[in-house]
Amino acid sequence: MQSNYRKYVFWAVLIAVQAVWIINSDGFYFIDDSSHFNFNRHFFESFTQSTGAWHRMGRVLLFALPAQFGLKGVQIFSSLIFLLTIFIAYKILKYKNVPYAEWVIPLIGFQPVLFNISYTSLAELPAGFLILLSFYYYLKNNQKAALISSSLIFIFRQEYSYVCAVYFLIYAYKKNYKILYLAFIGPILWYIYTTLITLNPTQFFYDMTLHSRLLKIDVGVDWYYYLLHSPKIFGFLQSAFFISAIIILYLRKEINKYGLLFIFFFGGLAVQTLLALKGLNLTCSIGQLRYVAVVGPVFGIIAAVGAGFTFNKIKSSLFKYFLVLIILIISFITGPFGTPFHNKFEIEKVSEDITKFAEINYPSSRIITNMHQVANALDESQTGGRRYTLLSQKNVDSSSEALIVWCSYLEGSPFVHDDVTLKEIESIPGIKKVKEYTGTVNNCNSIPLYKFRKEGDEHKWSREFIDYLAADQTTWENIDIKVFYKP
Repeated sequence: MQSNYRKYVFWAVLIAVQAVWIINSDGFYFIDDSSHFNFNRHFFESFTQSTGAWHRMGRVLLFALPAQFGLKGVQIFSSLIFLLTIFIAYKILKYKNVPYAEWVIPLIGFQPVLFNISYTSLAELPAGFLILLSFYYYLKNNQKAALISSSLIFIFRQEYSYVCAVYFLIYAYKKNYKILYLAFIGPILWYIYTTLITLNPTQFFYDMTLHSRLLKIDVGVDWYYYLLHSPKIFGFLQSAFFISAIIILYLRKEINKYGLLFIFFFGGLAVQTLLALKGLNLTCSIGQLRYVAVVGPVFGIIAAVGAGFTFNKIKSSLFKYFLVLIILIISFITGPFGTPFHNKFEIEKVSEDITKFAEINYPSSRIITNMHQVANALDESQTGGRRYTLLSQKNVDSSSEALIVWCSYLEGSPFVHDDVTLKEIESIPGIKKVKEYTGTVNNCNSIPLYKFRKEGDEHKWSREFIDYLAADQTTWENIDIKVFYKP
C-alpha cells in the first residue's frame, strides 16, 4: 500500500467515523459542554460572561458564530479544528522526514478522550491545536509566529502557557530580545477585552484567580494518576508506539530532536497533576482526563515516530496490509467505539419536558431556576431571557405566577452564587409542587462498546476492561428535580 493511498484511507476512515458520531449525537459532552454552548449561542445577549476565567475569552469568541447555527454547527466546526490539528501534526512529521508520517492520522484521531471532545465547544482542543501550530512555526524558524500562537494558548487554557514560556526562554537565550514582547499578546488581549467590557482595570486579575477561590470538591489525585490512565486517555496502541519511539530515538541518538515535544507532553501531565494533587489542591480541578487531552496531539506525534520507524523495518507488503488493518481495528475499538454518542442526558430531557409542561399549563409564567439545561430547552441565555430567570432570593420575591425549578445537585453548589434551598422554597406562602422527577440513569449505555458488557464470572475480564474504558468518558445521573408553582 503506497504512502499517499494509505494516507487517504486513514483520512477517509477518520472522517467517516467522526461523521457517524456527530450524526448520532443530539446532546453534549458530559461536563460543562452544555453550559459553554449556551454562552456561545447567546454570546451577543450576555457577552460580559466571556471575560471570566471559566468560560474563557478565546473559547467563547471562537465558537460564538458556529453556535448561531445550533449544536450541529458547533460540532462540525470543532471537528474541522480537530482535523486541522492532525494535518499540522502530519506536516511536522513530514518536515522531520519521519517515515510513514500518515500513521499520525489514526494515532491522534482515534485517541479516546481527544476523540470524545473533538466535536464539542470545550477549550482543550483549540489549546492543543495552538501547541502544535506554535511548534510547526518553531521548526520553520518563524519565531514571531511561534511566540504569537503559543501566547494565544492563554486565552483557552491558561495553565498551558508554560509552552509559550519555553519559547520565551529559547529566544531569550538566543538574544532575540526584540520579539519577546509577543509572548504577552494572549494575556494582554484578554486584559484589554475584560477592561473594555467591565470598565474595571482590576477585573482581569480577579477573574484569573477564580479557580483557586472555588471550594475544593475532591480530595485530589495521586502523583501517578495521569500516567496510570495514559492508555485510556491516549489509547493503548498509541501508548505502545510512544514507548517504542522513546527506545528507538534513544538508540538512534535522536531523542534531542524531539526534546521540545517531550517537554510539552510531560509538562502538561506535571502541571495538571500539581493542580489536582492530594494535599495540595491548588484549584478546584479534580483530575478530569480531558485536561491532559490538550497534549494528546503532541503524544500522537511521538507515537507516530515509533509507528513510522517500526513500520519501516517490515519488508513484507502482505504483512504491512495486515498490520494496517489490525491497528485500525484495535485503535477504533479502544478509541471511538469506547466513547459515547453525545446523546441527550436525562436532565436535558427533563428540562425539555418542563418547558413543554410550562407552555401548556402556565404559558405566561416565568421559569426560575439555576438549571442551564432549561435555558437551552427555551433557547435563551442562562443569565436570563424572556422566560428564563436565575434562581435567586430577589427573583423569587419579585416574581408572581412563576414556576420554580429546584435541582438537588445545585443546592449548595460552589457554582451557584445565590443559593435558595428547597426548605426555603417550600416555605413560600401558597407554593404548590406541580411536577417531580426522580431516577438514576446509566449514560454508559450510549457507548457502543458498553453494549458488549456482560455480567457473570466468565465475563469478568472483558467487563473490567470495558468499565476501565468507560470510566470518565461519560457519567451516571441521579435525577432529583422538583417543580413548584408560586401564585
